[in-house]
Amino acid sequence: MSYAHCEEAMHYIYPQPKSLIDHRRSDVISLMHAALKATEDKYGPFILKPADVSANYKRVIQMLRKEDRITVAWLDTTEQLEQTLLPVLIPIQKGVIGYRVLIIRSEDEEEFSNVDTVDELRQYKNGLVSGWVNEAIMNANQLQYVSAINYEDLFKMLAAERFDYFSRGMVEAYAELEDRDKAFPNLMVEQHILLHYAKPSYLFTSKKRPELNKRLNEGLMLLIEDGSFEKIFCQFHGDSIRKTHLSERIQIQLKSNLLLSSAPKDKKFWFDPAKNTCQQH
Repeated sequence: MSYAHCEEAMHYIYPQPKSLIDHRRSDVISLMHAALKATEDKYGPFILKPADVSANYKRVIQMLRKEDRITVAWLDTTEQLEQTLLPVLIPIQKGVIGYRVLIIRSEDEEEFSNVDTVDELRQYKNGLVSGWVNEAIMNANQLQYVSAINYEDLFKMLAAERFDYFSRGMVEAYAELEDRDKAFPNLMVEQHILLHYAKPSYLFTSKKRPELNKRLNEGLMLLIEDGSFEKIFCQFHGDSIRKTHLSERIQIQLKSNLLLSSAPKDKKFWFDPAKNTCQQH
């Protein structure tokens, strides 16, 4: 079926950023835009814009399921999500968010430089938002954590010594601190530890609108095939990956139940630190 002559644009409405300095998923928005442009001849016009309301993680899922002012969202997958929503089974950030660095207070740098194992990490507390899938990872690995209601509060709580570290994707941490350097000058990215666990994130749509899902899937596959996906990935994440100095870190592997049987097996979909193509960009 061709949508080329369909007058009505397909609406892709995604969750609002959590604050004016929340740029965590600019890459995903760029990928969506490129994927929708690549399929314009087949499917016709589109509208890609943020929702007109703010919503936390749990509310986003409810709104997406009902198509209540949100029609697409990027979410860390779970078995329940894949049953209630429709995933585009292409890891939207190549699983790179599963490679984690720690944001810490600068005065604790020496202490964390001596942490080499999961057992040693267990004496410290992580910070996360209640409802994040990271909670299951923390529990599975018997790691302590403190919960917050929203993301921005975690930086304040870490600075105030409510917990000891804030585990972030290596492609998130540096920009997050740069955006908040005046408010939290004593926070830094720890240089020694690299946590890793399987953590695929997908774009999800409502089951009521499979055509929205189909178009994104086709568009993203086109971007993978012509190299545009990798180019956008490295454009947004190359600097952070290089700053992380992967080969100089001790990698601590954590148990994860987030890699479901539905996940793609082909290595082209996943980030591989040993074959980091962003080094070439």
